[in-house]
Amino acid sequence: MSRLPLAMLGAAALIMILGCAVLAYTVTDYLDSPLAISSTAGLPVFQSSDGSLVSYDTFQPGVGPSLITTGSLLMFASLFLLAVLWRGRRVSDR
Repeated sequence: MSRLPLAMLGAAALIMILGCAVLAYTVTDYLDSPLAISSTAGLPVFQSSDGSLVSYDTFQPGVGPSLITTGSLLMFASLFLLAVLWRGRRVSDR
């Protein structure tokens, strides 16, 4: 069996983990930096956990979902190649 599909599988797992980490960082950064409330901004106002009023700009997910999608496609391709290249053990003819 070729080592290329196994390397692709490892790379896919790393890319998906990286995409999840980037997405988690983007969400926490977004929630940690509320905007000052402005009556002219037209943004919805929320009450935070400490009772203060906060407003947030539109969420931009960034590159995280693209990395997760790329990792998923690479994982599918590597598993397909592993299935195609897999050879079972030979059964001896007695």
